[in-house]
Amino acid sequence: MAEREQKIISEARITLNDTSLLTPRWTDKRLFELLNDAQNDMCKSIPMISAKATINTAQGVAEYKLPDESVKLLYASSNGISLNIVAYDEIDRDNPEWEVDKSSNYSSIIVNALSQQVIRPYPLKDDDSQSVAIKVRYQAMPITLGFEEAITEAETNDTEEELTINDMWDLGLKQYVIGMAFLDYGDEASISRSQVALGMYSNEYKRAEKLAKKSFSKRAVTTGYQAKVASSFYGLGGRYGSRSSRFRY
Repeated sequence: MAEREQKIISEARITLNDTSLLTPRWTDKRLFELLNDAQNDMCKSIPMISAKATINTAQGVAEYKLPDESVKLLYASSNGISLNIVAYDEIDRDNPEWEVDKSSNYSSIIVNALSQQVIRPYPLKDDDSQSVAIKVRYQAMPITLGFEEAITEAETNDTEEELTINDMWDLGLKQYVIGMAFLDYGDEASISRSQVALGMYSNEYKRAEKLAKKSFSKRAVTTGYQAKVASSFYGLGGRYGSRSSRFRY
C-alpha cells in the first residue's frame, strides 16, 4: 500500500477508534475497498479524470464505441476543427431526416445523453472510402484501486495500487471511508457517526462539482441545437489521471 493511501486509512482508523494492531475491527482490505468506492463515487458524475482517444472512421460504419471506462464525451475534433456534441433527442426534434444527411465533412457528434459510450459522426460522408481521424476527450473512470495482498497475476492489468485523483480530495475520501465503515455495524450510535462523516464527504463532493462547473462554464460552446458542451478540458489541478489510447476500425 502506497504512503498516501496508508495515511488516509490510518487517519480513518483513528476516527473509527480502531487502532489495535492485533485485533482490528476492520481489515486493511475492507478499508481499501471503501477507498476505491470513494474515488469511483466522485468520478461518476464529476470529470475528475479525462482521457484521449483517436477514432479512425471506416467505410460503411456509422457508429463508434468509446473505451469502456468512458462516462461522458467532453470534446471532439476532426482535421483540427471542433465538432458540436448533440444529443439524439435534440437532433431528432429539429431534423427528423438527419440520418440520411450527407456532406464532405463532419460537423457534429451525435450521442445518447444517458449513455455516451457510442458516438455517431454527423453527417454521413459523401465519400466514406477514406478514413477520417476523430480526436476525442472523454470523462473517464479510474482504474480499480487494488489491495496489494489481493492482487493476482490476472488482475495486475486491471488494477492500480495508487489513487488516481488529486490529493486535494483526500479529506473527502477519508470521510467516505469513515462513514461507510460505521455503516458496517448498523447500531444507532454508528449510524449517527456515519451521517456526520458522510455529510463532510458530501461537502467535499459539492465543492468538486462547483469547481468543475465553474471550469466548464468558461469554455462552453453552444451548438445549433442549444446543447452546451465543453470545448476543452483541463483537470482541476495537480496529478490527475490522463490516459491516451488509439482506436482503429
